[in-house]
Amino acid sequence: MIKKTLITFTIIGVALFFSVNGFAEDLTPQLAKEKVIAATELIAAEGEAAFEKIKDPEGEFRFADGAGYIWIQDLNSVVLMHPIKPSLDGKDMSGFADKDGTLLFLNFSEICEEKGSGWVPYVWPHPTRGDGTFPKISYVQAVKHGGKDYVAGAGMYEITPDDIKKLFPGDAIFEE
Repeated sequence: MIKKTLITFTIIGVALFFSVNGFAEDLTPQLAKEKVIAATELIAAEGEAAFEKIKDPEGEFRFADGAGYIWIQDLNSVVLMHPIKPSLDGKDMSGFADKDGTLLFLNFSEICEEKGSGWVPYVWPHPTRGDGTFPKISYVQAVKHGGKDYVAGAGMYEITPDDIKKLFPGDAIFEE
């Protein structure tokens, strides 16, 4: 009896471990790009009504255990929806530069105006590593709805432009 109980609890414990840890999505460039494309399809269909679905913390656009998310801006670099930093919503970020002087929001808009989509490297504070900034790269894509232009994006740390060139040789990468 004790042996059966022990086996049962072991099986339950292993199942719980894998349900919590083993099947978690990793934040990869492929996943970020897929989510941005899905978000742009939703925006193309629903316009700004899609923003609530995109910022839902339990929804499909919060991914990789919350490390991945989609933000929306317009081509003038005004943030329309940022699920992690809602204080940015409505702010013109065209003059915002990272610590290296990169005008990242302007670069997001520029690559979308010129190429329709692409990758933009910059530095950004890491949510779990304390003070300082870390290299980050975001995939952004332009989308239209009702005569308005939007840019949807998702980013990740520890991925370089060279990594992107290997994974997506045809994708545009912003270079200053």
